[in-house]
Amino acid sequence: MALKDRFDKIISYFDTDDVSENEVHEVQERTSVQRDSRAATAQEASQRSHMTNSAEEEMIGSRPRTSTYNPNRQERQRVQRDNSYQQATPRIQNKDSVRQQREQVTIALKYPRKYEDAQEIVDLLIVNECVLIDFQYMLDAQARRCLDYIDGASRVLYGSLQKVGSSMFLLTPANVMVDIEEMNIPKTGQETSFDFDMKRR
Repeated sequence: MALKDRFDKIISYFDTDDVSENEVHEVQERTSVQRDSRAATAQEASQRSHMTNSAEEEMIGSRPRTSTYNPNRQERQRVQRDNSYQQATPRIQNKDSVRQQREQVTIALKYPRKYEDAQEIVDLLIVNECVLIDFQYMLDAQARRCLDYIDGASRVLYGSLQKVGSSMFLLTPANVMVDIEEMNIPKTGQETSFDFDMKRR
């Protein structure tokens, strides 16, 4: 606990936002209460050890103690260490399962209908979700603008934007790798080249 208190003091030294006199007094009261409770706990522990030592001496009799070696005490300490290790092990395993749950990849399917929907798609990329975007319900000019915005955001966020269909694009965050084979996309009635800088004829 002493180490934790030191860190709290160091952190509070640098924390100057909205410090009031009441907060300072509350912190001082809490630390004094913690010190008092620690002192009481230490006294109880010393009394218990004194009582167990006197009980052991009574059992041994009037024989003088020549050594401080106590195998029972060492055995108890070893058992306590083993118990604390066993209690800590499930926490580590729980953290691994939480990591696996966090690493699950979610793919959102979006059909943007207006340019403002692009911000929602970028927000999904920010929280590391993959997005499959289908521009079939947008006009050509709006789709180009939307795609330009999404492409810029994906480059800033180190994401990837790949064309997977005639009007579909896959937007992935940096931690997701996609291997798409070369495919021939059939031409449909809607032109989907979406060249940003080229004018149409």
